[in-house]
Amino acid sequence: MTRSSPVDDAQAKALTAAVGALMRQFKLEPGLLAGSAYADLHINDVALLSMLAEPGDWTVRGLAQTLGAPDSTVSSALDRLEKRGLVARRRRTSDRRVMRVELTPDGQALAERLRTGQLDNSRSMLARLTPEDRAHLVRLMAAVAQGDED
Repeated sequence: MTRSSPVDDAQAKALTAAVGALMRQFKLEPGLLAGSAYADLHINDVALLSMLAEPGDWTVRGLAQTLGAPDSTVSSALDRLEKRGLVARRRRTSDRRVMRVELTPDGQALAERLRTGQLDNSRSMLARLTPEDRAHLVRLMAAVAQGDED
């Protein structure tokens, strides 16, 4: 992806304001999350719950690689989630040196609540746009999320 020109400060400020407004309106800011599925969760916890809800034979190293995070960050998040009874770590029977990570039933329920909330928010945001604008927004957000590929 190439950048066509320097970013205009006014556009950057407008985008910052728009993102802030979206976060407040859709209750994505930590201070507005009391009582929501996100309450008391660190951003790393949410990412891990989402990953663990996907099919796979997850290990600490595999999660760290997929998330692009250090093993220590993932281990700390897993410690928090394990204390809350949301994840379990078990030794693999085929290789006792490797710890397998999985959601508990409570963790599965919370991951589903998070996913449902995320989809509901996305639907609400997209509903305000025309079908063409929806496609553009999704394409642009995907491009921004990919980052630099130089």
